[in-house]
Amino acid sequence: MEKQRTILQTDDLQLDDNIKKTLAGAFPLPPQVAAAQKKSFAKVRVMAEDKDKNVQQNEEGSLAGNREGGKSHQKRRKMLFRSFAGAATVAAAAFCCIYIVNPSVVAQVPIVSHVFEQIGSSLDFAGDYEELAEPVQVADKGIESITIDGTTLTLSEVYCNETALYLSLVIHSRERIPDTAYDENGKPMISMYGQIDFDFDEEGAIDLLYVGNSEMDGKLVDDNTFAGVIRFDMGQNFSSKGIEIPDNFKVQLSVPQIVGTKLHDTRPEMPKELRDRYEAAMEENGLGLTDEDYERFTEEQKAIEHQLFNDMWNAYYELYPDRQTYPNQYDNWFLYGPWGFAFNVARNDEDIIRKEINDVDENGLGILAVTKTPMEINIEMPENFDCYAAILDANGNLMGDSVPGYDNIAPVNGYDTTRIYVYICDYEEYLDELNDVWWSGGYDESVKGEVFKKLLDERALYSKEIIFDK
Repeated sequence: MEKQRTILQTDDLQLDDNIKKTLAGAFPLPPQVAAAQKKSFAKVRVMAEDKDKNVQQNEEGSLAGNREGGKSHQKRRKMLFRSFAGAATVAAAAFCCIYIVNPSVVAQVPIVSHVFEQIGSSLDFAGDYEELAEPVQVADKGIESITIDGTTLTLSEVYCNETALYLSLVIHSRERIPDTAYDENGKPMISMYGQIDFDFDEEGAIDLLYVGNSEMDGKLVDDNTFAGVIRFDMGQNFSSKGIEIPDNFKVQLSVPQIVGTKLHDTRPEMPKELRDRYEAAMEENGLGLTDEDYERFTEEQKAIEHQLFNDMWNAYYELYPDRQTYPNQYDNWFLYGPWGFAFNVARNDEDIIRKEINDVDENGLGILAVTKTPMEINIEMPENFDCYAAILDANGNLMGDSVPGYDNIAPVNGYDTTRIYVYICDYEEYLDELNDVWWSGGYDESVKGEVFKKLLDERALYSKEIIFDK
């Protein structure tokens, strides 16, 4: 195994102006793609919060009751002979197949030490990181770059406060990075699988996939290079548990593999034998195969179809057992390490506003505290899986509508956060009804926030206005 460790000095590193412009700018979506993007992901964004649950369900091997993330049987029948995937993944793939970065417009970029400066404004949690972050130092020498079998991983800068740790990095592959799918925000779907360990707690190493956040937010800057950021939730993992985050601490990061979502998956198709068996069983039970037939089924007939459908897919997974694991060879590409780093972090509480609210009613609904950082707003509330918290800015705009997957956390960039409104709603009602109003497109942008806020005023189980100093 080839392994090289390089210490890069940063003082004399010069960045080409063209590289800066390329990295700092957001790659525009063609109008027709942008329209398709909005439509495809309007209802999928909120499902991203169930990522860990869906991964677990996929690994358990049972298809009963979780097809399409709880969608109807009718929707399931429309996907009958397609390869099975979660609803969010299906929508992402549909969008990604028509949106690919053109390498010809992207400059060749060396490994750099100013990732935050170049892509900070385009991150999901955007902000002026370059004013707050510090270079990742190894033995006070500079940035460490490790090469394993032709793939170089370089840690660039780190910014940490009481709510989150942001670590910028660069991945450079000797071989061309495989064609990669993009998410609804035009970001390549690339994850860092591994463990992160902090020296001030006694919990040991934390798995980025299941407890942290393995997904990287960034850009492919050329055919061989990805610049991105990992966000680790310090509040969820430490502050909320009463674990004090010291002013200075050491972090160990172990990365066995980097995983991307393929632009074109290679999932095996449903074998004709299994499909024919399903259709024959349906016919034996006097059941039709069209959506119109399904709409006329009795509850008993729907139960029969449901069982036959699951039997077919269980047989499919017996033939291809690794299709139930994530990641897998059909949906993903891999870069293998392991890469290992140890670096120091200084906590930076500049421009942090924390408000102790402690307003919780007899039903356990309410807010314990709110923290506002230069990048995000974090709402601490009693754990309640039956509820969903929507955060609106001073103008009634839904905060974080483009950043799925974070509970009670929203970015501040682009919003008026002189005051915010927090609404705690019934989980199913919000996802099935209330959220649709925001994404319906039936309102003029000038009144959309006012209409949505009025709806939440009427339907929320709990609401609170929180005012921050300008």
